[in-house]
Amino acid sequence: MKRLPVADEDRRSVGEWFQVWGDRVAAVNFKAVRDMFTEDAIAFGSKVEMVTSREALERDQWRAIWPSIEDYLYDLSTLEVVMSPDRLMAMGASIFRSTGIHKDGSKFERNGRATVILQRPSIGAPWVCNHSHVSLKPGTPGMSHGHRPEHV
Repeated sequence: MKRLPVADEDRRSVGEWFQVWGDRVAAVNFKAVRDMFTEDAIAFGSKVEMVTSREALERDQWRAIWPSIEDYLYDLSTLEVVMSPDRLMAMGASIFRSTGIHKDGSKFERNGRATVILQRPSIGAPWVCNHSHVSLKPGTPGMSHGHRPEHV
């Protein structure tokens, strides 16, 4: 069995979701990202083994990482999408690019990958993430030491 075909408009909408998410991560804009995730989002990440709320995800993962990195963006040429037959749930996977900062201030390539499960109440409605898994490319240093301010 192979994946079901994905309509162009659905692939585009999932790509747009990743684009907005990446832009908001790059801007260290926690407030703007909150509505992109369900309150009971389930997540895995480099700082958390597993969390089951958006509040814990922000507190324990996002706030530990986003201010410490630069140049975050999703390479949408790598985007893969799986769509449910009713088009109300999607899985998206993409490579991200970012810059990490060593303690001495030198910079390093800090790339990785993200997988999300998105849901929406109707076709054309905005996607909301109920699961994310973000991890670094194997061999990438885990610590970054930047101190960018939160967007308010």
